[in-house]
Amino acid sequence: MHTWKKTIALILCLVMVLAVTACGDSGNANSGSSSSKNEGGESSADAGDTGEKDYSEKMVISWAGIQIDDTKDYNYGDELTRHFTEKFNIEWDITSLTFENWAERLRIWINSDDMPDMAVWNYLHGEAANYVDQDLVKQLPDNWKSQWPSLASAYSDTIMNEGVEEIFDGTYFLFRPVFSNNRPTEKLSTHMSAYVRTDWAEAVGYEVKDVMKTSELMELAYLFKENDPGNVAEQFGSFYPINMTSAKISYFVQFNSTYSGVTSLPYYLGDDGAYQWGPASEDTLTGLKIMSELYTEGLLHPEFYTIQDPDDYAMFHTTGQSGIYVGEGMAAWFTRHKQNFAEYQGLDFDEVVKLVTVVGEDGYYHGSAVTNYWCTNIFSPHIEDAKLERILDMLDYSCTEEAQLIIRMGFEDVDWESDGEGGYVSLLETGTSASDKYAIFPMYGNMFILSDDFQFINPGFAQNHRDLVKELYLTREANSTEKSLPSEPDWTVFFHESTALNLATMVYTDEYANLVTKEGDIEANWQAWVNEKMNLIQPVLDELNAKIS
Repeated sequence: MHTWKKTIALILCLVMVLAVTACGDSGNANSGSSSSKNEGGESSADAGDTGEKDYSEKMVISWAGIQIDDTKDYNYGDELTRHFTEKFNIEWDITSLTFENWAERLRIWINSDDMPDMAVWNYLHGEAANYVDQDLVKQLPDNWKSQWPSLASAYSDTIMNEGVEEIFDGTYFLFRPVFSNNRPTEKLSTHMSAYVRTDWAEAVGYEVKDVMKTSELMELAYLFKENDPGNVAEQFGSFYPINMTSAKISYFVQFNSTYSGVTSLPYYLGDDGAYQWGPASEDTLTGLKIMSELYTEGLLHPEFYTIQDPDDYAMFHTTGQSGIYVGEGMAAWFTRHKQNFAEYQGLDFDEVVKLVTVVGEDGYYHGSAVTNYWCTNIFSPHIEDAKLERILDMLDYSCTEEAQLIIRMGFEDVDWESDGEGGYVSLLETGTSASDKYAIFPMYGNMFILSDDFQFINPGFAQNHRDLVKELYLTREANSTEKSLPSEPDWTVFFHESTALNLATMVYTDEYANLVTKEGDIEANWQAWVNEKMNLIQPVLDELNAKIS
């Protein structure tokens, strides 16, 4: 049994919590081609094509989730949607949730024992334990992995599935893997990188490197401010080299402090063998000092805390008001930025922007342990067995090579063709993708395996953009240590639950913004803040330390 399994087994007696955010994380399955992963058995959907499955009875399936667009017809709107609904003889009854009502509506439905047949849920371990104890979510059959092998294979790509399955002694939650068939690196990381205007940097005589410290980005921001190589002040009346939201600018803290709380849990086991609070560490102070200087020296927009997404990145790729931006380092974003640079600024994004991996002042990349999932698929405890089987048939099929190619690129010889060397060539108009033609996203595109997985081989993205994403993952891994970028979470912290933890929970990006904008010395303000918060934090540390003692 792996060490983390032993840890989880111990935690089982204590009951736990905590949510995780998406966007990516380190599973324990090896990467490989879809075809190799699907060996070992015919999926139930494929069996249906040979007559072993009877889909003669039409089923209406209710599905609720945040990633559903209620303006799209996911039943009969186009050939791709019909491919799925006709193949499995189903009709979707869709409920589109918003980020504002998502958690509360599902909580009400589940606790009132009135949830839809299927829902996409942002997993919270404490709530999950209650739902399992009260039979408010459906347990999958014990033999489901042998019956739906393609789904089971993708299921194994995130360590959350195996760990939570062991805790609850069964499968109640299907954690959806970010990376499955096309894992970029063994140790995953968040995909946030710095976008830097290289034409401006060249104008001020500064070399933009593949890897830069936060202080080096600050040096460049000073030069941008002093020289204004883009004539921004003349066009807009003022010039701030960095325009970002509170959440984005807080990455200057995260890049220095693994346990800052910006993207990760803020508690960690110190070298002395006791649990510590990351925001109280000197690493966090290092990042706060840089963030503070950016603000006080006019390098950061003075009202950054009021800027909202997407206005922050629009000031980089649309209006051209900023020269440094921290954002998603993904192929889809590169495509979007390239289009906007060309349309609004008359520039070639690939020629005037460089993606930079940002490291801390210690020279290492700092990131949270990534569990390689975003949200879970859950099912009503009252769903009929036949309907659950039909859904699992579809999910299983969605994980096969055939279905992944359809979901990501459309239909062979209509929307794409093989290049004869294991790759693909798009037959669609340049600059368009299958998602422009079909109602793929968000629902079908994230049915189980998430869309991030295919970006490395999707011909809808430029080859240099696909290569760049892979390079960024490799660079982050190469410039990290196990301490600065853990391979997996500390399960004692990850599954901890208590009233004290709930009372100590805070939005660290807002806390850091308040510290930076507060009058006075940043170190003094930070120390006062730490002292004030320790009344809430210390009980949590005591609980965690009690678990290991």
